[in-house]
Amino acid sequence: MQSFISVGSQVGGPEADVFRPTLVALRRALDKHVSSTHCSAIDEYALVLRIDGSLDKFGEEGLARLRFARARRYITVDIQIPETAWQPRSPHQRKEYIAQQVKSAILSCVQRLQKDGLSVQKDVLSFEVNAATSEFLAHAIDG
Repeated sequence: MQSFISVGSQVGGPEADVFRPTLVALRRALDKHVSSTHCSAIDEYALVLRIDGSLDKFGEEGLARLRFARARRYITVDIQIPETAWQPRSPHQRKEYIAQQVKSAILSCVQRLQKDGLSVQKDVLSFEVNAATSEFLAHAIDG
C-alpha cells in the first residue's frame, strides 16, 4: 500500500521516544483513509516531525522549511515541536496536538501547491485527513 502522506520524525533525545507509538498509529490511520494526494503533480506529502529533547533542539514551534520538489513529485514540510509544547501534555493531549499540527501542515502544503497554480482537490483531501485523525484520536495507545 502506497502512503500518500508520509510522517517521519527526528527526536532530540530518548525522552521524546514517547511519540513512537503515537506516530505509528497516526501513519496507519492516514494510510487507511487517504486514497490519493488529490493533486496530479505530486505523489506524496512528506511531513517531518522534529521533536525537541534533551540532546537536540530544532527551533521554534511551528511549520518550517516548506519545499516543493516538482521534479521528484513531492512536497515536504517540517513540524517543529519544542519540549515546552509536548512535555507538559498528557498522552491524549499530545495526540490531539500532533493531529492538529498534521492538519495545519497539509493545509500549508495545499496552499503552496495552489499558489504555484496547481489543482488540488482540497475538500476531498481534507475529508480524508479528518477521517484519519478522528480515527487516530478515538483509539487509546500507550505513551
